[in-house]
Amino acid sequence: MTKWLSPGGTLAALAVGVAVTLGAGGAGLALLLAFFLSSSLLTPGGGRRRAVQVAANGGVAAAAALVARVHPAWTAAFAGALAAAAADTWSTEIGGRSRRPPRLVTTGRVVAPGTSGGVTWLGTGGGVAGATFIAAAAALLGLVRPATAAAVGIGGVSGGLVDSLLGALAQARFRCPACGTTGEGRTPHCGEPMVFVSGLRWMTNDTVNFAATLVGALVAVLSTGSGVAVPP
Repeated sequence: MTKWLSPGGTLAALAVGVAVTLGAGGAGLALLLAFFLSSSLLTPGGGRRRAVQVAANGGVAAAAALVARVHPAWTAAFAGALAAAAADTWSTEIGGRSRRPPRLVTTGRVVAPGTSGGVTWLGTGGGVAGATFIAAAAALLGLVRPATAAAVGIGGVSGGLVDSLLGALAQARFRCPACGTTGEGRTPHCGEPMVFVSGLRWMTNDTVNFAATLVGALVAVLSTGSGVAVPP
């Protein structure tokens, strides 16, 4: 577990797990674990996620689960948030194995692997598979009815698309003044502090992930109509 979560990430994951269990019960916790295990197994080395990363990917799902305790239809929002997080992670990790270079989702221009907003057909398929996996698991666990699972999947795919669009249009980018390498973070490179070059300074990868899961949750619950989710 330590290779998948930092100490702070472990505490954040426990907090998310408790909130999900209180709101969506054991089935909700099982769905959360399905997302976490599948995403960690796809990520080389497990990813060792920090607290802010756990919050960005699981915070909306935890909040939606708590709301679902009072308004059961929001169970779809809980599953939709996890579907969006899975779509993002699966598309990134599976797309990284593509033999073809990614293209910017907004312009189609070929970009370097790892560029925010860069997509491949393999990665896009991976994202759809991730969203579908969570939607199917939610139905099998009895969290949503089979008909509602489609809305969960749509929410997940929508969140993944928003992730790519924000990555291309607004995510902060930094450049190493020594070697010219560009990246998403401020971590020093070549012993030099990274220099901000484009995007919005506050639009970090974690901010983008949070926005994507929020979209996934809202699209899922709005697509179901009232009274579709199975009451806990």
